Amino acid sequence: MLKRNAFTLIEVMVAVMIVSVVIAAILQMRGNTSNMFANLKKKAELNQYASFFLWNNKYGFENETFALSRLVEDIDIDDDLRRELKNIKMKLDYKKLRKIDTADYSDDTTGIVIEMGEDKISTENFNTKLIRLRLQ
Repeated sequence: MLKRNAFTLIEVMVAVMIVSVVIAAILQMRGNTSNMFANLKKKAELNQYASFFLWNNKYGFENETFALSRLVEDIDIDDDLRRELKNIKMKLDYKKLRKIDTADYSDDTTGIVIEMGEDKISTENFNTKLIRLRLQ
């Protein structure tokens, strides 16, 4: 009877192949998660920029292009962030969707005008849409 003290070539090749497949899968998963994290971070930052429109009723109801820093003029923010926002140019396209004057539905002549519109906000790397309501 022969005693075996070593692995055969086939066994070594199979083991190397299994280890290679596992390493390739781990690298692929790491690459995917890194890419997803980078995209998520970028989207969170850009959504933050778009959220400046939600509290600011001076802007968003017209078509224009301007520096993002205009939206935060009244906010006390870090100077570095203000400089960063100055370099971001935003294009704003407003489209009026519907306008309702409550005076049309009652005998009272002092009604409220409700305007619903859609803001399309775009920069070099980012596009989003917001639905806006304005009471007059």
